[in-house]
Amino acid sequence: MLPLLFTDLDGERMRLGFIPKDMDDRWFIFFENGWLYFHRSWTGDCIFGVKLDGFPGGVRVTDAWASRDTSRYNSPGAEVETAQIESLVRECLLADRAL
Repeated sequence: MLPLLFTDLDGERMRLGFIPKDMDDRWFIFFENGWLYFHRSWTGDCIFGVKLDGFPGGVRVTDAWASRDTSRYNSPGAEVETAQIESLVRECLLADRAL
């Protein structure tokens, strides 16, 4: 995974996770022991894990994995997964959402 860098404020927002509010929200994301876990909200299947670590000036992704259980997730490949993880972080965890 390419290095993903975020500000300290982004890191705080990421650690808050994401709880789906309705059926259109397809992800449940939570932070535990340095890792963000991305679960499909409908099935509960854990699809991605992303390790966060602080560094001077912010937070960075230092490791990541994707499920290889083909009964639960069909991998489109590492490059697509990297883009999907970054998109989920930005859309679910960092986007300004109406309360």
